[in-house]
Amino acid sequence: MKGWALVQKIVRLGLVLLFIQAGILFAYDHLQGKALEQRRLLQTELRKEQKKLASLDTQMEHFFQDEDLLHLKFGLALADRSPREMGTGGTIDPMQRLLWASSPMLEFATTLNNKVEQLELKIEQNQQTFSLLANYMDQQYSHWRHIPSISPVTGRYSSPFGRRVHPVTGEVGKMHYGIDISNGRWTPIFATADGVINIAKYSDTFGNYVAIDHGNGFLTKYGHMQTYAVKPGQFVKRYQLIGYMGNTGLSAGTHVHYEVWYNNEAINPLRYILPDDYAVQ
Repeated sequence: MKGWALVQKIVRLGLVLLFIQAGILFAYDHLQGKALEQRRLLQTELRKEQKKLASLDTQMEHFFQDEDLLHLKFGLALADRSPREMGTGGTIDPMQRLLWASSPMLEFATTLNNKVEQLELKIEQNQQTFSLLANYMDQQYSHWRHIPSISPVTGRYSSPFGRRVHPVTGEVGKMHYGIDISNGRWTPIFATADGVINIAKYSDTFGNYVAIDHGNGFLTKYGHMQTYAVKPGQFVKRYQLIGYMGNTGLSAGTHVHYEVWYNNEAINPLRYILPDDYAVQ
């Protein structure tokens, strides 16, 4: 009887152990399946992030190309790209290699993290370069605003720059220091660049005329106005109304006489009228 009781205990213990083993195997399979599913999801997310980083990297390359074009356009030295690239050489810690070997996902995630840091460095350096470019362009913009670059009025070019027969006096070879643009009386006349009104008065030759000092050696003159709308010492901006076309002074018809002077030398104004009257704004 004692032997039979021992056998029963052993059988019951075996059954208990069998159930425990079955439970452990079930739990292991469940946890393993869950871990594999999480790993698969993580891998999918990391692949998505990898594509995003690749797209950002491509966009950054386009930014660098635009940056180089801006440097070339303004005659500046190209920015040094070498600091933007992180070093990839050097030895790797053996424990790090062991971790990567045991978990390829960890190596993948580490690679992506390094890529993020590299992009952050590129973006930071790109922002610094563009900031310097922006400051330079602001300075140049202020300079450009004071350079004549538009037509002062709409109309027909009726007389060019250079020597000609004076239309009123008949003098041959008389130097014409500007150009004449014809249109109807009271056609608006605009400043061709930022500057300060130097002269606004009546002259026997120019009639009602205005002269604008733009600084940097530039001076523009506008003659034969019906009337002017500014006064000496007044600051004006490009495209600001300064008067109206007329036929005052020594003139044979309604027009505006327009001159551009640079360092006390008369320049053909057509050199300072951009195509389609375009000016940097």
